[in-house]
Amino acid sequence: MRRPPSRQRGLSLIELMITIFVLAILSAIAVPNFRNLIHRHQITTATNSLLAAFAYARSEAVTRGTFVSLCPSADGKTCATTTAYDTGWLIYAYPVGTDGADQVYDSDPKSGFQLLRNTSGPQNVSVIAKDNKIISYGQQGQLKRTVPSDGGPSLSFVVCNKNGDGQASNTSGAPGTRIDVSGAGGARSKTLAGDAGCGFD
Repeated sequence: MRRPPSRQRGLSLIELMITIFVLAILSAIAVPNFRNLIHRHQITTATNSLLAAFAYARSEAVTRGTFVSLCPSADGKTCATTTAYDTGWLIYAYPVGTDGADQVYDSDPKSGFQLLRNTSGPQNVSVIAKDNKIISYGQQGQLKRTVPSDGGPSLSFVVCNKNGDGQASNTSGAPGTRIDVSGAGGARSKTLAGDAGCGFD
């Protein structure tokens, strides 16, 4: 005895519209969260890269018995005249002499400067240094800056996400970080408060 063929039923127009509507709602919820996840990752990567750069420069200053400095750089060859490190930075060593620390990198072989590393800037992240564009470490690993009388950090950086207009922003979905460097040379980071800005005004 032959069995009657089974009947297959497709989606009705109403069911299809409901499915599309639900997917649209889920996408509207998921996309901003995914975007914030990417921004948080970029901020964390930039923060860790800076912390690693500070640790390396400090270690090299002790090992070499010389000054080792960091400066912002847009071309990977010269120091930029800005406190913005989001274009990249140089790490370089030079002899301890009468000119002191915080010297601008000189590529002339006769200058005694040695380029140790050049790092490209992080993507879609703002990195601003407070007060000084050059950060220098001495032979004992100390920061070559005057320690504030209030016991605060000798040097600070703020790392924030850049929005679509290229402006730095600190939001609850993608909070920025602040890096403080002590007079002894150690560095630590902390998450910015929700109402904190991305500068030092």
